[in-house]
Amino acid sequence: MLPTAGRAARRALGRRQSVRLMSSQVEARNKTFAIYRWNPDNGETPKMQNYEVNLNECGPMVLDALIKIKNEIDPTLTFRRSCREGICGSCSMNIEGTNTLACLCPISAADTKTHIYPLPHMYVLKDLGARRHSASQGLSPHASARLASPPPAFLPNAFSLSLSAHTR
Repeated sequence: MLPTAGRAARRALGRRQSVRLMSSQVEARNKTFAIYRWNPDNGETPKMQNYEVNLNECGPMVLDALIKIKNEIDPTLTFRRSCREGICGSCSMNIEGTNTLACLCPISAADTKTHIYPLPHMYVLKDLGARRHSASQGLSPHASARLASPPPAFLPNAFSLSLSAHTR
């Protein structure tokens, strides 16, 4: 029984190695991303910078491509991300002329260039990172969380009470 188990293990190892060889021989599907770049610290004018990403080594969403660019190509690229589920909105940007979330926006066909800009109505801090304005600016983080949810129906003045308690 021992020689049979050894042969089966060698066969399985050979199959795994051949699969690895076949996957490395897959033709690269490169896609160009033109990304808005601006650094207020160096005094240069804003520019568009092109990055090539192999879609075979990347997830299906634009946020996956941005993370790959930041991790493997250009660590100076700046953008916001948080939940990756389309809930928080921190990865909102203008992709191909549409204001959308990068975590929900699928990568378009490899033969076209994708243009990515910060949101047009926001103050740009650096690259794709924009300042997030809220009604609770200047309040504690806990107060802004309370302002994000509507007050309970049974307390008509709960909203004004929670706001006035944190603005003193």
